[in-house]
Amino acid sequence: MTGKPSLRDYIDRYAAGEIPRDEALAAIAAWDFEEEWFDPAHTAPTHQDNTLAVVAQARALGKLAPEDVEVIREHLRRRGI
Repeated sequence: MTGKPSLRDYIDRYAAGEIPRDEALAAIAAWDFEEEWFDPAHTAPTHQDNTLAVVAQARALGKLAPEDVEVIREHLRRRGI
């Protein structure tokens, strides 16, 4: 555990309706993303909480709508990510 807030938990709170959409999408796009660990010998997910893969997973699980992801992507493009 890194001691940082969990993006996965934040998205879960958004999906539960605890955080307004505009606020949540701006916060997700401004998140302090970590570099994803990669070990070619280990094919299972890393279960990291603060990577861009968490956003993709949330989309696949229906926690973020396609429109949400597009807004996040636009914010990330402006950040140069």
